[in-house]
Amino acid sequence: MFTGLVERTGRITAITSGDKGTWTLAVDPGLDFAREHGASIAVNGVCLTEIGQSLEGGLTFQVSHETLAKTSLGDLTKDSQVNLERAMRATDRLGGHIVLGHVDGTGVVKTIRQESNFVYIEVLIPEALAKYVVSKGSIAIDGTSLTINQLQDLAGGCLLSFMLVPVTWTTTAFAKLQINARVNIEVDMIAKHLERLTLPWKKLQTP
Repeated sequence: MFTGLVERTGRITAITSGDKGTWTLAVDPGLDFAREHGASIAVNGVCLTEIGQSLEGGLTFQVSHETLAKTSLGDLTKDSQVNLERAMRATDRLGGHIVLGHVDGTGVVKTIRQESNFVYIEVLIPEALAKYVVSKGSIAIDGTSLTINQLQDLAGGCLLSFMLVPVTWTTTAFAKLQINARVNIEVDMIAKHLERLTLPWKKLQTP
């Protein structure tokens, strides 16, 4: 589990294609990024398992074809910057919101503009995810916990707006965003659980 508070950015140093459409990603996390073999690390909001043997140096991840198909990781190239967050400890502060690293879909960046010291961005998410978002609610964009400023339901999806403070813009990979870039979306897990709980259930029939 994660909090959506990105610790730092890393740089993709190598991408190797494997069998059946899988990838192996090599990521340089910079200095003093402690981890353990088999640890869960969120890469642009996608929970991946670190398979490298060293406790220092680069990170190595295997990415399945399912993950590549359902997230924006397939858009990465060598030298791309990615957001990194290690899994939270039970004693950590939950400064953002509960993030699982299980991406629900991808959105598209529609607007990026400077407003005073802040950066205003708009992201269009799929219509299927629109029911899980509310104004002033939380959402994870590329693994970053953000507060939805405003939302607008459109025929082709739901347009979300955000006002990013300078520290979020400069310490995450958002500073490299381009218009029409795809970003990973994880909606609030509580909203999804509530939907499931309120479904009309029928008793299972014994064959």
